[in-house]
Amino acid sequence: MRTVNPEKNKRTYLFIKSEYKLIRINLSDILFLSGLRDYTQIFLKGKTSPLTTLQNLKEFETKLPEDNFIRVHRSYIIAVGQVDTISRNEISIGHHTIPIGNAYKQGLDSIIEKNS
Repeated sequence: MRTVNPEKNKRTYLFIKSEYKLIRINLSDILFLSGLRDYTQIFLKGKTSPLTTLQNLKEFETKLPEDNFIRVHRSYIIAVGQVDTISRNEISIGHHTIPIGNAYKQGLDSIIEKNS
């Protein structure tokens, strides 16, 4: 069960360690996060290549505000406000296509319901 952190929903940025630097990223610039075992790639607006950091997706899931970000697959967390289209089993954000895992469909459906 997730612990409730009231500060998490007020947060507007994160510091990410990537390539021996701490990089400040605004949460509003995040399109989605892609997990690769112990690493996470963060895809940002206006950037051609993602930031890669040595943190797993589960750590990000606890840090990101639940109202704005949702896990849709075991390897993906998306920014709800960046979604262009949702079909039966995939989501489009810009030119990226993200699969929807069966285990995460119910959570996604409740977000869609809340925002429809």
